[in-house]
Formats: sequence, C-alpha cells, structure tokens
Amino acid sequence: MASDNVLRVNTVEERTSYREAVAEILRRVQCAHSVTLLEIAEKIDVSLGTISNAANKKTDLCPTYLNRLGVKFGPETLDPYAALSGGRMVPLEVSVQRDVLPFINRAGLKIAEARDPESPGGVRELLSEKAGYLGDLRALQKEVGALICRIERELAA
Repeated sequence: MASDNVLRVNTVEERTSYREAVAEILRRVQCAHSVTLLEIAEKIDVSLGTISNAANKKTDLCPTYLNRLGVKFGPETLDPYAALSGGRMVPLEVSVQRDVLPFINRAGLKIAEARDPESPGGVRELLSEKAGYLGDLRALQKEVGALICRIERELAA
C-alpha cells in the first residue's frame, strides 16, 4: 500500500523539462555572448555533438558541462535550470563592485518608454517592447543579486 506522503514524479516530464531548460540556457548564451554552438563547445571543452544534441533536446547535458557553462558565462546563465526548482542563480563573489543605480535607471527608463501612450503598443506593452528591455532586466537582476550577497557578507562579518 502506497503512502500519501511519497513524492511521485513523472520522469519523462522531468527529463523533458530539464532538456528544455538546457536548450534555453544555450540559446541565451548564444544571444548574450554572440557565439555559436561550436564556440560554446570549445569554451567549455566538450564536443560540438554533445552541445548540439543538448541544444536540440536530444540528450541530457551532464552536470559537469552544465557547471562549466555557469563558470564560463556566469551563474545567472543557469537560471532556466534553477527555475525547475523555483530558483535563480546569483554570483556569490563579484570581482568589480558596481553601482546598481544606473542599472535600475536604465531598466526603468526603457519600461517607462514602452508604457508611454505614444509608444507602439500605447500604455499596454507589446511583446517586442518587453523583449527590448529584457537584457537590461537581466543585467539589473545580476547586479542586484551581487549587491544582496555583498550586504549579507557584511552583515555576517
């Protein structure tokens, strides 16, 4: 007799979600860094076939290579994977301390412009307008995450 407390998962759905997350990671790396799958493969020392199969959701990408992507392109790159468990990735250490305010202002300005009644979508933002400031929001997220980590470190000291 099965207990009601047993977590039941559908491994096919899990694997599909994992492969979709990895494919999204690779798409984001390609867009954000203007690199090809071959260049990604070379940067993390893996075969093109392995990266290509992962990008096409044909096979799983092993944790070692997933980690290499995070190390090479930043932990926030792995957000689609972390999202599978409801999380996000932020860098624990930052080599350069930057002021977060310009990032907040840049993202805020682009959002305000997208919501302007004179914008293409009027007060309702179009998907293309949202896509126009997505990169700024990601940069802001990274900087805010780093700021939170710095503050937490200072509080713990």
